[in-house]
Amino acid sequence: MTYRTTRGLVETGTMGVAAVAFLIVPLVAAPSLPFPAAVALGAAAFIVFHAIKNATAAALERRAYSLSFRGRETRIIMEFTERLGVCFTVLDLVDAIREKLEKAADMGVILIKSASWEVVYRSPSAAANDPKLPEALEPRFRDQADGVGFITEELMPASATAGARGFVVRAKGYQLFVLTRLCHLVEPEAFRTLYGELGIYFDRVVTIADLFEVASLSKEWQLIAETQRSFLPRRLPNPRKLDLSVYYRPLVNVSGDYYDAIQVDEDRTLLVVGDVSGKGLAAALIMGIIVNTIRVADDKTDLAALVRSVDAAVRDMGFDDKYTVVFLGLADTAKRTLRYVNAAMADPIIITQTAMGPKVVRLEPTMGLVGLLPLDEVVVEELPLRTDEILLLASDGVTEVSDASGARLGETELFERSLCRASKSGAADFISSVGAMLYSFVGDSPLKDDVTILAAKVGRLWD
Repeated sequence: MTYRTTRGLVETGTMGVAAVAFLIVPLVAAPSLPFPAAVALGAAAFIVFHAIKNATAAALERRAYSLSFRGRETRIIMEFTERLGVCFTVLDLVDAIREKLEKAADMGVILIKSASWEVVYRSPSAAANDPKLPEALEPRFRDQADGVGFITEELMPASATAGARGFVVRAKGYQLFVLTRLCHLVEPEAFRTLYGELGIYFDRVVTIADLFEVASLSKEWQLIAETQRSFLPRRLPNPRKLDLSVYYRPLVNVSGDYYDAIQVDEDRTLLVVGDVSGKGLAAALIMGIIVNTIRVADDKTDLAALVRSVDAAVRDMGFDDKYTVVFLGLADTAKRTLRYVNAAMADPIIITQTAMGPKVVRLEPTMGLVGLLPLDEVVVEELPLRTDEILLLASDGVTEVSDASGARLGETELFERSLCRASKSGAADFISSVGAMLYSFVGDSPLKDDVTILAAKVGRLWD
């Protein structure tokens, strides 16, 4: 049974139970009640059962998703799909194909431009490297509509996985042919998810190419901003014993600020906040390269190696005046530690709860700028994590903002006092309090820099 079918059965079944409760409860529980009272009792029962139904349906749906997507073949397709989310060039796509499809399952892949039927990439495997294969596929697949289809042994289009020799994903003027006999073992929803992500990838590639060509001459700032947004996480993870929230506001459409939160495993989460020098297209693209470099790193717990990879990525862009400040923090709720590198980032802060009340601890820089000067030793510091602590990572658009008198917010008593007062809240409410303090402090004066705030509230570590 497919995931989509199972999900429909779960929804129908749980709704049916709630509806039956609406009819039966008044009759069984209160047969002597007046009709209006019986109806009211039934309505109350329906509301209760509907709430239980929603919780039950969500739990059953998560279970159905886990069961449907746990197969090795489905995981291969889903891991490739997830990798597409951090691909920004054709070379990135080729690397993803080689690592997630060819190496993992010996799949043969051919990527073709639909309009010209030009082969963009072809796997070296015997199944895909036949020079006559694209010619054989063209008359049968060239005019097909976007979507997912399957390939028979005779290289004909098919709509089902039974006996399929492979599958094809058609999106945005490209066709991705994947030759494998494992199609019938893959959950169908995985193919639909891959189709959606592949379309997003091609949109992103075209947008970036357009930016390089026209951004220096045009005012298409919204286009640049949308591309930059695609570099940032769509949503934050929900790690165990760590409550995360973020606020991001560019000064103009584009920004050099960036942030990320990557759940390494059940207990460890990598927190990232940084700022690229300057504004505009160059800063936006470097920001995207930095985020991508961190996301695709094999070992996200080696903070020193991550810093060196970011440094190399910034240098490879070839801008003489571009660099980044960045904070990388690995929160480990099992070991109750925070390992971090602070590369010239405006002081990150930990608010810890003590017997004397909340206390603000500033994390001083452990090294200088990244991407500008040669790197010496990358120093990684470690601190204990304690229950109810809050880690505040903010760009200099927060701590260095000035009021009408020229006073900087991060240097005032108001700043630490407000942080301590808000530190008992969850991460989202804490960030709301910091934002309110920021806008109240500047008053009618306009902000002069981007604002990025990432907060991590530590849960009960001893449970």
